Amino acid sequence: MKRQLLKIKVLRFVAEQGVVRVSDVMDYFRKWNSEHAVRVMMNELGITHQQYGGFKYGIWFVEDRKSFEMLKPYYNDIPNFKVRGTSLLTKVAHSLGINHIRIVLENSENIRVVKWWSEEYLRALPPFRRDGISMHKIPDAIFWHLRKDGSKQKFFLEYERSLKAPKRYAAIFQFYDKRHDVKNNNVIYICETDSIKVKLQKIENELTKGGKIKGSGLNFKFVTLDEFNKAYAEAEEKGETR
Repeated sequence: MKRQLLKIKVLRFVAEQGVVRVSDVMDYFRKWNSEHAVRVMMNELGITHQQYGGFKYGIWFVEDRKSFEMLKPYYNDIPNFKVRGTSLLTKVAHSLGINHIRIVLENSENIRVVKWWSEEYLRALPPFRRDGISMHKIPDAIFWHLRKDGSKQKFFLEYERSLKAPKRYAAIFQFYDKRHDVKNNNVIYICETDSIKVKLQKIENELTKGGKIKGSGLNFKFVTLDEFNKAYAEAEEKGETR
């Protein structure tokens, strides 16, 4: 029974993240010493395997709706994930970056993530459950941190591997700025490079000066991927896990 429950958790992780590697599953769950055991389990789940970009054991994604149906008996509130299959392959590098960020956050001692809604999860939710999130402006993830007083703090996560057009950022920043649940720098932009971080800060300042958003330093927090890793992966690197 324990193995069956673990299989279901693995399937949910793959469904939520879209594309994973064997190493992602191992790092997230920390249950195996053998990569072979993970591959066997994902094969049993009917998860599609494809060689890609020289990654060891390739990449894995759900291409059969029947696999998603296996989740229903275990999670009453699970949305109806949509099979996107090979369409996910256009953003593999971005997806794997989000996997890394989630793994670091959920295994860090510096934050306690109690709920995670990935882009795939948000896409699968009916409109009334998305709380005003447009299909055209879906964040890379929404997650909740459990504070010491028992309350939950909501965060919106965006991972920027490369720069979009400035007009797109203007629309996205204004979208967040108008939301009732955006405050206290809870929209986190994790930037692949320092130059991306600087550019986004500049756009925020320009929008503030133009009266397009309420102000700089209020809603958005910009950090590089290196800064994020140092802040949240430090305990993991020391071998201090929860």
